[in-house]
Amino acid sequence: MAGQSASGLLIAGKDTPLPLKDISVEAEVKGYVLGLQSTLKYCNDSPDPVEVLFRFPVEQSHAVVGLTAVIDGRRIRAEVREKEEARAAYDDAIASGRSAAFAEEKSGDVFSISLGNLPPQKEAEIQLQLVGELPIDAEGGVRFSLPTTLKPRYTPAGSSDPLAPVPSGDSDQVEQASVAGAHSFQMKVLDAEDVAEVTSPTHAIAVAKEGEGLRVSLSEQKPSSKDLVILIRHKAPHTLKAVVESGITTSRENVFMSSPAVMVNFFPEFPNEEAACEFIFLVDRSGSMSGGFIRSARETLTLFLKSIPEGSYINIIGFGSRYEKLFDQSVPYSQATLDKATSHSQTMKADLGGTELLPPLKYIFGLKTLAGFPRQIFVLTDGSVSNTSACIEAVRKNAHSARCFTFGIGSGASTALVEGLARAGSGTAEFVKEGERLQPKVIRSLKRALQPAVTDVAVEFKLSGDQAQWEILQSPQKPPLIFNGEKVVIYGILKSKTTPKEEVSGTAVLRGSMLGKVVEHSVPFMFQPTEFQGLPTVHHLAAKALIKDWQTMGGRDSKEIVRLSVESSVISSHTAFIAVDEESSEPVAGAMKTWDVQVPMVQSQF
Repeated sequence: MAGQSASGLLIAGKDTPLPLKDISVEAEVKGYVLGLQSTLKYCNDSPDPVEVLFRFPVEQSHAVVGLTAVIDGRRIRAEVREKEEARAAYDDAIASGRSAAFAEEKSGDVFSISLGNLPPQKEAEIQLQLVGELPIDAEGGVRFSLPTTLKPRYTPAGSSDPLAPVPSGDSDQVEQASVAGAHSFQMKVLDAEDVAEVTSPTHAIAVAKEGEGLRVSLSEQKPSSKDLVILIRHKAPHTLKAVVESGITTSRENVFMSSPAVMVNFFPEFPNEEAACEFIFLVDRSGSMSGGFIRSARETLTLFLKSIPEGSYINIIGFGSRYEKLFDQSVPYSQATLDKATSHSQTMKADLGGTELLPPLKYIFGLKTLAGFPRQIFVLTDGSVSNTSACIEAVRKNAHSARCFTFGIGSGASTALVEGLARAGSGTAEFVKEGERLQPKVIRSLKRALQPAVTDVAVEFKLSGDQAQWEILQSPQKPPLIFNGEKVVIYGILKSKTTPKEEVSGTAVLRGSMLGKVVEHSVPFMFQPTEFQGLPTVHHLAAKALIKDWQTMGGRDSKEIVRLSVESSVISSHTAFIAVDEESSEPVAGAMKTWDVQVPMVQSQF
């Protein structure tokens, strides 16, 4: 673990300065939209050139949309390229003695930056830009989460570790080091007059009025290994709203970015109907859940058990290297079975070894369903697996017979796994960080599970004038599951065959069917045919949603994903950022040493 000193960060047990000196985060929130910049400062105090590999967690719902490298005072804007092409350009730059930066997704929620050939006694800075769509908390507040820790991923046979470092081919030695999360954090919340309260269940914060917004900062600006959560409660929550961006370029070659983009926030409401279900609780009892994680899982499960409606069926399955069932099969929910299940949940231990989630999932999907009792699977986990895609695919293939709801437990929980399972299983995900209230999250999840499914969901965009001149590219292509009174976000790229000459008005209509009744909600919007100025956040988020669709649902080849990623400057699994210092007058000389740096790794005992 790295410690702070007058000369910067040091490696524990060594009087050796760490090249990564400082990490700062600045965020801006407007409604449900987030803009974030993370700045990493490097200084090579050694007599040799260095390469620094840095991996850190990123919320899966956030899109990395920009990278700028400042090397010895020279500013280099990175560009998005096909990943292998970008990696080859990075390796070529290092081999020829030029400084370079390479950045990629290691998995859906882990981002990696390589800064190579930082000359001796020189400084560098990496500025990373992200945008995101913020969720609504169980108590109605807009929820911002900044992950600061990674958990080692258990790697079953046949899968690979997404956190494994990839040094350049020219590096002949690798030093291991760890650094705490952001050393400083600032957030600006716009439109202060709409905000009732800003709080944090995880950290002490200071909130001050600044112009038309609010400035939020940590009361103690120091590195922390605990995930940061900030809740923003609005005076008029759940307001139907559409945010529209005109095209940002006059170039017709980049059709995606030159077309207007609309972000529509629906809050559909309909009569509340509930039905008894079969509840199967799949609880992570691997070694990585030891300590506070298993205590949180016990508390969460106990709340669930005491909140289930009468007439349901229940079972509990703990998993690790093996899985254990409380009951041989799901049993009727009664006082006797509740007492046994509650006693079991309160004494569970993290004693089942590695994190093998796939076998118990396959076991559950192999069980015969109970007639008249829809199956609801609740997964409680810290997400420390490396075969995330295989687990998600298993849930997706069986979504017709079981819905899947997930709870990510503690700091470092994998958003890629927790959100991915819920999305594939037509359920929803909740995250429980230290200090957050459990009861509202449990109650909300149960209400979602008990609500009959809304089927045949579709979105239609109606525009003024000749509708035939418009082609609408919707994302996500398949609308997400609808829950009573909860936010649904749909993006539309509005491609026109001719350039509009005047203001365009439109309406986004959300329709579905529940128990034979039609559910319909509309949100109006309008835009001017002028070029958009500023950061194209809505375009970026729409591209992120489309890329996620194409990567998970198929139907598009990798070339189309690469094209959209490059055009929108939104990173994907097929692309990477590359920045090469072409202006340096002389190549960097000397044998390069590589530093493999990570944010704190939560201790795990697989």
